[in-house]
Amino acid sequence: MTVGIIGLFVGIILLIFIAYKGFHAVPTSLIAGMVVLLFNGVNVWTGLSKSWLGGVSTAFTSYYLLFFASTLFANAMQMTGACEIIARKFVGWFGKKHILSVLVIFCFLMCYGGVSFFVIMFAIAPIAFSLFEELNIPRKMIIVITAAGCGSFVLAAPGSPQIQNVIPTALGTSLVSAPVMGTFMTVIGTVMCIAATELIYKKEMSKVENGLAEGWVPQANEDFHQRANLPGAAGGFIPLIVVIGIIIVSSIVNSEINATLLAILAMCFGVVATLCMSYKYIEGEHLGRQLKEWLGRSAVEAAGPALTLGAVIGFGTIVSSTAAFAAIVKSLMGMNINIYWKGVISTGTIAGICGSASAGSQLTMQYLGDYFIHSGCNLAIMHRLIAMASITFDALPHATGCFLMLSYFGLNHKIAYKYIFLMNVVFPVIVVSIFTAICAVMF
Repeated sequence: MTVGIIGLFVGIILLIFIAYKGFHAVPTSLIAGMVVLLFNGVNVWTGLSKSWLGGVSTAFTSYYLLFFASTLFANAMQMTGACEIIARKFVGWFGKKHILSVLVIFCFLMCYGGVSFFVIMFAIAPIAFSLFEELNIPRKMIIVITAAGCGSFVLAAPGSPQIQNVIPTALGTSLVSAPVMGTFMTVIGTVMCIAATELIYKKEMSKVENGLAEGWVPQANEDFHQRANLPGAAGGFIPLIVVIGIIIVSSIVNSEINATLLAILAMCFGVVATLCMSYKYIEGEHLGRQLKEWLGRSAVEAAGPALTLGAVIGFGTIVSSTAAFAAIVKSLMGMNINIYWKGVISTGTIAGICGSASAGSQLTMQYLGDYFIHSGCNLAIMHRLIAMASITFDALPHATGCFLMLSYFGLNHKIAYKYIFLMNVVFPVIVVSIFTAICAVMF
């Protein structure tokens, strides 16, 4: 068993190392997965064909249509100039100095309203990149926006409809459990993220202005050039409002509605709204040809994130299927420590190993839920601590979300992971540790 546990961590370290060398998630996860399988005495072909390919299959089955609809919407916004008019309005309203923090708050509000991280990622990209092109902001700064705005404390805030806050309700609690403590944690953590955003932006732009670093550099198939003919503000904002509004209102009306289906439908309505309001602003002589290329390009572009997601899910499936992982979980459950620390450490550790916040909280609930319920501890407090603990080590370099975000934005770990680590690991660990220590004394 010791050899298997060593192999599990060797595989994770290898995955991180290869990722920092700039390799794609597919070969990276395959190599790391084989190491885990070999150390754990599992048939390599069986592990890869069932666990790894199962992850790829799951990603395409569950998420490809979402990625396709989201890419259609993002490309439609770019093609019609809708994203550019939003970007210009943001600069006009808020100025250039704090534009990244404005986008962080924008992402925060969308996420708190129930819009999934995937949807926000696709929706914010064309808007942010239009701004970046205009202001000569380095591409990697988009990671600061998404990590701080929709990848951190908002996910586990009181009232948040995100899965990180939903899973702990298995304790018999509600989404607004421990509202005062949870609000303090969210506000403190978010202020830390925004303060860091301001400092990072100022530092990076100073480098650009002094010729010490590159500013905006477009990639192939990206065209965020300045247009003379743009739709009005309504043509930019109404499609976005349609998408966000459908998701939020539908979630309130029917909390059990399939979130992925809802997001797909919202994106499709957003596409229709964009084309109806701004089709005449599509550049090019042949509108039919432009639309044909838009459909084909979106279909192909959507496959990349789905494959990246599937590859890393596959590695996580390999890890969680081993006896070594089961032994680690069992040892965590058996820790003889304060009950609040037990919930936090168990959740954070499992989330770190799996690279998934939902896995951390789900397995903690599965193995310790009844124990917590019958322990006499404050279940509302436990709910909030577990929710917050799930967003600590879930963002380590091997995490699914990290690979997906970096891949979609055209970045890699070496260039941009440090921002994810600061916003999604360091700050949450600090806040969760402080409040867990307080709760261990007071409750």
